[in-house]
Amino acid sequence: MPAIIRNIFEEYVKERFDLEDCIAVNNGTSALIAPLWSMDLQPDDEVITTPFTFIATSNAILIAGAKPVFVDINPETLLIDENKIEQAITENTKAIMPVHLYGRVCNMEKINEIAKKYDLVVIEDTAQAFGATCHCGKFAGMLSDAGTFSFYKTKNISTFEGGMICIPKGSRLDSGKVRSICDQGQVGRYNHEYLGFNFRLAEPLCLMAYEQMKLHMKGIKAELGLRGPSAGHYPNVVYEQPYYIGRGITGNCPVAEKVAKSIREGTYEE
Repeated sequence: MPAIIRNIFEEYVKERFDLEDCIAVNNGTSALIAPLWSMDLQPDDEVITTPFTFIATSNAILIAGAKPVFVDINPETLLIDENKIEQAITENTKAIMPVHLYGRVCNMEKINEIAKKYDLVVIEDTAQAFGATCHCGKFAGMLSDAGTFSFYKTKNISTFEGGMICIPKGSRLDSGKVRSICDQGQVGRYNHEYLGFNFRLAEPLCLMAYEQMKLHMKGIKAELGLRGPSAGHYPNVVYEQPYYIGRGITGNCPVAEKVAKSIREGTYEE
């Protein structure tokens, strides 16, 4: 199938949501890694995120060369507590990565306000919230410097495997560099300016996503939040995972730990 199919899909998303760019990628984890990688993060750099999420969120931070700093969640929404973010910021903080879980949208107005104050990049993990909107009516994943999406088979839009990166207009990220990283770091054919990888989404899968967005948005939105804490997501905060424990990556998030324990023990109540 010709590469133009990918271009058609990306242009459709870009125009429909009024973005600077849309980059179709092979999965949601790749979508997280590429924008972080584009920031040229150093070992002492920190990215603030939630520990109550799928581990790919914080793994992407580690893979990009930085340290995840965990901020506790709001006990009502189970999303990152925006009122606790500022106290976690240090001179090494470079970005904030909120996660829109279960189709719920983080308080992006407050998060963007904090990011502007401290000159931080904001990358939204929107793997579970394509089509969700905030109180202002704008779409999750399109409210900051970048939004990352997953098209995995359990998501409300699915190509079995896949994802995309949405970069809104006015982003502090270099969209051209992010796109290049997704294509082996190429800027022009066989001219590799950056360290990159093959994160491209296969054309038949681009076609699947394109048709779903064109024809099935009502159904996509109807499936938001179908898989939540009552379905076992998530029984542990990420810093309780063996890999993190073994490398001394810790956190102090009692609310998230309590919620995760109740899910693990089957006592969580919505």
